[in-house]
Amino acid sequence: MMSRILVAIPGVALILAAVWVGGPVFAAFALAVALAALFEFFGLMGVPRHLQWAGYATAVLAVVLAWAASPPERALLFALAAGLVMSAVAALTFEDREGITGRVALVLMGAMYVALPAGVLVLTRDLPDGAGAIVNLLVGVWVFDTASYLSGRMWGRRKIAPRTSPNKTWEGFAGGLVGGTAAVWFAGLYMDWISWWQSILIGLAICLAAYAGDLFESMIKRDVGVKDSGRILAGHGGILDRFDSLLFATLAGYFLTTWMVL
Repeated sequence: MMSRILVAIPGVALILAAVWVGGPVFAAFALAVALAALFEFFGLMGVPRHLQWAGYATAVLAVVLAWAASPPERALLFALAAGLVMSAVAALTFEDREGITGRVALVLMGAMYVALPAGVLVLTRDLPDGAGAIVNLLVGVWVFDTASYLSGRMWGRRKIAPRTSPNKTWEGFAGGLVGGTAAVWFAGLYMDWISWWQSILIGLAICLAAYAGDLFESMIKRDVGVKDSGRILAGHGGILDRFDSLLFATLAGYFLTTWMVL
């Protein structure tokens, strides 16, 4: 617990500082997280290094173009298209062709799983009220995660996904959903660009997506037989362990915010 606290406090401060400054600082932060998460994902999946470069290049393009190019959504689409071409080139120039289709599929999966949300996170920060939209994301994910854990510990009885994550329960999920959604609603009371009911719907979507992201990463780790994606964050595990929920929540938060509010 102490190691978790010692890592969490400076980590939260760093994230909030990057959100506050925005611009190239936030883009650099998103890119650093994306590259570290991809490194862990490729390690878990056993992707050969000679193929990994296509995934890393896709992440760089996704974040940089989402921040620097215009219109940014089209630029992000271009980055993903380029990632597909680069993955094909990597495969065609790789001498070991055994299982090459599955290996390239993992590179593309990494690009969609990590690079796309990283680019969308930058798009979110660059919205007219982007800092507030990012705060909604962070508040929703963090409170949902904490409320789920506490609710599960106190009242958890019925397993929600025993084959994927045996410790997760319906009671924990319900507590997290209520707590996370309420937290986003409360944060929205201090934002003049979003109404209370929009905050509730966005908070609900963020929490649901965050849970799906958490379960998805748990499934990946169970598939390869590991507990954590890495050890860089001490008691918190790896980068992917800490940002798995945010990857999916970013997509839900961005699209619902742009469709409903901005």
